[in-house]
Amino acid sequence: MSHGNRKLWVIVAVLTGAAGILPAGAQLPSLNDDGFLGYFVGFENKRYQFGITAQGRSTLKVIGKKGEPLTDKLTVAVEFLVEEILPDGKTYVRFIVPESLESAQPATDKPKNIVFRGKVKGDAAFEVSMNEDRGVVSLGGRLLDPGTLKKHPLRFSIRMKFPDAYPYEKKGGDKKQQKAFEEKSKGDRLQLVWTDGKKVKQSTSVSVDAGSPDLNGPGIAAAEIEFSSYQENRIQVTASENSVLKLSNSQAGPLQEGFFLTWIADPAKDPEGKARLSFEVK
Repeated sequence: MSHGNRKLWVIVAVLTGAAGILPAGAQLPSLNDDGFLGYFVGFENKRYQFGITAQGRSTLKVIGKKGEPLTDKLTVAVEFLVEEILPDGKTYVRFIVPESLESAQPATDKPKNIVFRGKVKGDAAFEVSMNEDRGVVSLGGRLLDPGTLKKHPLRFSIRMKFPDAYPYEKKGGDKKQQKAFEEKSKGDRLQLVWTDGKKVKQSTSVSVDAGSPDLNGPGIAAAEIEFSSYQENRIQVTASENSVLKLSNSQAGPLQEGFFLTWIADPAKDPEGKARLSFEVK
């Protein structure tokens, strides 16, 4: 890891701890190396950094042309969740209780077949698996015990939160600004591959309901995301057999303003939690 990258990750970890987000009771071990201080897992190559902190917070940071991670505003958050499926089909998200996390493995910056366990509010227990191979990070997981959450069906999921791709651009400026922005973002794209093999290309500048069947079809097997703000990097995300990706956004709007990709495995077909969400940056 370059000196600049190490310094950045140290600053992030120290500031996070100062803000009180790193609870003293977190059970996951953490690295003492200054490059990933406070992290249970850290991985970096020339294209991106991925880390899981001692309290289970995960991030993907694209590395720009200067060899440094891009602005924090472009960081993709990766969240491990337990969802309650309500009678109307909607979901209620339960987040990690950091103090519940534990692993028999040591913290590492060479993640191979990592496993950790924890609980969400309501005492539902889950397990997360993680591995890195040739620049590809693979994540999986499963629900172990519903705890007190027995009123509605539960499922384990992993959600990637893609932020506004142009956080410093003035939206709705004058015609000159608008034209310059359109020129900058004209090559942006989101390409999806459905589980039936159909390919769908979606403009990122047109307002859409990302959760619509028109975009999700029978389920998404793969997605490729490209924004000029990523400096010629493309994020590729795939769901293995017995799992799918679901696209959504908080409210209808252009995908360049942010969206979610949620990975869901079919517990009936994957009871042992072998299905995987995989991603890489090219």
